[in-house]
Amino acid sequence: MNYPNKKRLLTSAALSLLMLGLPKPLHAESLDTIQTHALEAVVIRSYIPQRPTAPSIGQPTSLTWITPKALEQYRIQSLTDLTSRVPSLFIPDYGSKRSSAIYLRGSGARSAGQTIGLYVDGVPVLNKSGFNFELPGLAGIEVLRGPQGSLYGRNAMSGIINYYTRSAFEHTGGQASLTAGSHRLLRASVEQSLLLNPKLGLNYGLSGTTRRGYFYNETHRAYQDSLRQISAFTKLEYRPSDRLEMALSLTGDYVRQGGFPYRTDDPVTKRLAPLNAGDEETYERHSFAARYLLSYKWGRVQLQSATGYQYLYDRTAMDMDAMPVYLFRVTQGLRQHGFTQEFILKGLRERSQKYAWSLGLFGYYDAKHIEAPVHMSYRGIKSMIDSQLARLHQRSPQAPKITYNDPQAKDVTNLNDFRMPDWGLALYHESAYELAPAWTVTAGLRLDYEHHLVRYDSRGYEMPLTITLPDGREMNVRGKAALLQGKQSVDYWHVIPKFSVAWKPSEALHAYATVTRGLKTGGFNEQSFSDLITTVQGHNVQAMSGRTPAFDESTIPERTTYKPEHSWNYELGARYHQASWGLELSASAYYMHVKDLQLTRFVSSGAGRVVGNAGASRTWGLELAASQRIYSSLRAQLSYSLTDARFSEDYTGGKKGDFVPFIPRHIFSAMLSGNEYLTSKLRLFGEVEWSGLGELYWREDNSQRENLQTILRARLGLGYQRYAVSLWGGNLLDNSYTIFQAASPLGRLVQTSAPRTLGVDLTVRF
Repeated sequence: MNYPNKKRLLTSAALSLLMLGLPKPLHAESLDTIQTHALEAVVIRSYIPQRPTAPSIGQPTSLTWITPKALEQYRIQSLTDLTSRVPSLFIPDYGSKRSSAIYLRGSGARSAGQTIGLYVDGVPVLNKSGFNFELPGLAGIEVLRGPQGSLYGRNAMSGIINYYTRSAFEHTGGQASLTAGSHRLLRASVEQSLLLNPKLGLNYGLSGTTRRGYFYNETHRAYQDSLRQISAFTKLEYRPSDRLEMALSLTGDYVRQGGFPYRTDDPVTKRLAPLNAGDEETYERHSFAARYLLSYKWGRVQLQSATGYQYLYDRTAMDMDAMPVYLFRVTQGLRQHGFTQEFILKGLRERSQKYAWSLGLFGYYDAKHIEAPVHMSYRGIKSMIDSQLARLHQRSPQAPKITYNDPQAKDVTNLNDFRMPDWGLALYHESAYELAPAWTVTAGLRLDYEHHLVRYDSRGYEMPLTITLPDGREMNVRGKAALLQGKQSVDYWHVIPKFSVAWKPSEALHAYATVTRGLKTGGFNEQSFSDLITTVQGHNVQAMSGRTPAFDESTIPERTTYKPEHSWNYELGARYHQASWGLELSASAYYMHVKDLQLTRFVSSGAGRVVGNAGASRTWGLELAASQRIYSSLRAQLSYSLTDARFSEDYTGGKKGDFVPFIPRHIFSAMLSGNEYLTSKLRLFGEVEWSGLGELYWREDNSQRENLQTILRARLGLGYQRYAVSLWGGNLLDNSYTIFQAASPLGRLVQTSAPRTLGVDLTVRF
């Protein structure tokens, strides 16, 4: 075989033989690693082009690399399955693929952006509504912890999650699998890598999932959280020479599902009421993404280009009152077209060289159209408005009494339409210099510019009112529907520096220190307009009596925008690897100071959530991981992370010293795993894992707390040549715990975790 990339193939073969020469458990597990490495030369050599996690000299970073074997071992099929796989990472499963709240190292958000970026083959996913998807044909997942802004820019303040797809130049073959489980779970998938000729490779994957659901709605007599999903992937690679490499990949999915429903609880006993929601909760998504990747080398310089297009349509319907009768319902539809382009120049370092560099230019355009009507029944709107007017009358008892009174008892709708185009440019550079054989320093700098625009059209509803005068006379009036139309824009400039020092006295020991700045971009709260229009109408009603001036529209920008969030991060880390002992140890300690912390809150009406700035916070944390071969293929793995995130100043919702909500203080995992060949063809494999997290707080004033949550899972299987069958169980102790709660005008709303699930996997390789 005389392939143009023969040198690369020989290198890969040599590395494979080296790994085969190691004790089996050393390369059969997914280990947390805190290391300095040249990512493109060590972990994912075949992927082109590769955004540089580090210049080729290597730079220190805290990372977790999840191998294809570990993806199968942990049954990682979606974003939420990464919780407990990565220290300090918490991705709660709310049931809906739209809700992709990610918390890492004390930072994160439920809505309006993330402090963590998600990339597929070096191309960013622009909207978090598209984060939680299944991607057949994965070669591995990499999670970088800590700010990565000098290379990745916006929304990389806590870290980066990188998905890497398989390459036919690295491995050919395929796999088909079938899963059946409790709650009428069925899943089927197939993936394959084909080398069509020495220069052309093809990869494809297809998966489908259906599930009845976990939570039965007594009102609708149906399960509230059913799931239907189809995902597809294909990648065509062309490598005509060692200098030129190209790849075109296409991904898409269709999702239709419910979500883990909200329930109310008894204010005294705190017991959850039965699920009797009057409205169904549904989520539907259509997505498509195309990525064109190119790499060209001349001399000691490499040019990489990554071009991306993303289309996303989704629609959400939420029952915001969790009551048997229909009061309030929120629907939101999003249509997005996004474009990204990145150029990277890298110096290709020879072993004798001490200096490495990379220079990048990145641009994006993200056009979103959002429709977010709020539907209110006559009973719901009357109860809300009458309660507001009653409080007004209590403050002014001599004023006329006003009540909402529609003889036709019509439902009303608050209409909201938003056009939100954003664009940005960034220029960045990173250099690494080897001061001595054991010491390397790295410095980076990034300049970002962003322009955000919103055109809003928010329409209220006519208000039929009955005014009762002090003498008992009544007058019927009809308040005019409020209308808010206009546009507003914001511009952001950001400078993101980075500095690090790495020490590698031996092959077994790596240590580092870093100082980095992180950034999460600001923006607009489109959901706040539904609450704002209600405020405007309230002002208009009060103005009818001449006691209150009309609403001041000049206050709209400060009511609907939030500022960027910035951080400074200081970190020390080390890793020790002793292959002969089968031992891996890693540790990191960090301190992060955050300014203008962004927090998610329910609007006053309860109809939606918005992001607001909550002053400053500080976080310090500790991450520990250990893996030890006990006997033959039996391996023990332990990980623990402590995250102490607190407000560092008083503000409206809390006080200095209070814990930042939604962030677990402790996350741990303990697992025993094995993969033992009983004969030359028959193997026994499995694992048992106990993991947990807590404590975490639901409110900024720390008045509501969730204690330690634990999960027990296990898997046991037999493999015979190309075939494997395994039995698995999740949440084996059937623990039920709160995954989210929030206060609303109707009381406390609670979401609970999924119950115990059991199933069987059948797999065949070809």
